[in-house]
Amino acid sequence: MATYTVTKVRKESSTDGTHMHIEGVCTNDGTHYTRKQVVDSINAGNTWKSSADGYEATIEAIAYCPKANCYAKPYIKTKPDSTKKDNLENLDAC
Repeated sequence: MATYTVTKVRKESSTDGTHMHIEGVCTNDGTHYTRKQVVDSINAGNTWKSSADGYEATIEAIAYCPKANCYAKPYIKTKPDSTKKDNLENLDAC
């Protein structure tokens, strides 16, 4: 199995316009992957990690965007309560 290192994130506006959520991620070589591609890869046994500014976290697949009334799926997360770069939401933009 392979390990992928995510260094940046791409966000999009939610359908109702109330927040931005993760559309996909970019790896250290600049390749863009959608949330679904990441989730499918995780489900196939590959490991995905975020890495930036000395922080690292394992990316996990979850059913839906964790924001209230947001049903974007599938979704990915690391440490959603963290304010540091071990939270996918805090990575720089792709």
